[in-house]
Amino acid sequence: MTVPEWYTGTDRSGRVSRGIEQVIERMDAHEADHDDVERIDELLAIEEEPNWRAFLSGLAGTIHYDLEDIETAHEVLERSLAGYKTYLDTFDGVLSVYCQSCYTMGVIHYDAGRFTDAVPWFLRCLPYMHEVYDEVYVGNIYSFLSACLSGIGRSEEGLIMAEAANFTRKSDCESLEQLMVSYGSTGDIARATEVFHVLEEHCRDHDDFDRVRAYAREQLGEGGEVN
Repeated sequence: MTVPEWYTGTDRSGRVSRGIEQVIERMDAHEADHDDVERIDELLAIEEEPNWRAFLSGLAGTIHYDLEDIETAHEVLERSLAGYKTYLDTFDGVLSVYCQSCYTMGVIHYDAGRFTDAVPWFLRCLPYMHEVYDEVYVGNIYSFLSACLSGIGRSEEGLIMAEAANFTRKSDCESLEQLMVSYGSTGDIARATEVFHVLEEHCRDHDDFDRVRAYAREQLGEGGEVN
């Protein structure tokens, strides 16, 4: 069996690379389950290269997450991420799963309200985001970082991420709302009011506009009056 160029691990039989392709195909089809986790365990018994072992474990952790087994996903992803060696040439080949694993760990902590723990995982994605993610994914990471940083009292840094999220997400309604609140949190009521008026012009039909209106009335004074 021919070993594909993208695979730089130790298995020359083709079993690991073919197994990876099959598991990812099932993941992309939202069909992966515990049988695939067992398949990954079989591949781990063959693979010796550390980054590719971490890659395989990352796939298993993602499957657990998708199956809503969050505690196991956290444990598996934490072990996986501890195994990466970014200074080896093989790291480039496993970058996508490394970033996905960091992102998922960040989301797990965010959903549990552990914002301080979430921040480093999202930050670990930053240097590589544009290599492996499309603009929507990149914007979501900035949004998560903004929410986490603001949630732990680091409002100025949260604002930086809110501005980046708004730019990357092309001023969609959610990122504009986050930007408005971030300006308000830093005391820049004038800019918060300006963003509110942009929301008022473009997002009146958005599901969350009532929340935007309520924030404006409570926090922006006369500038928050809806026209």
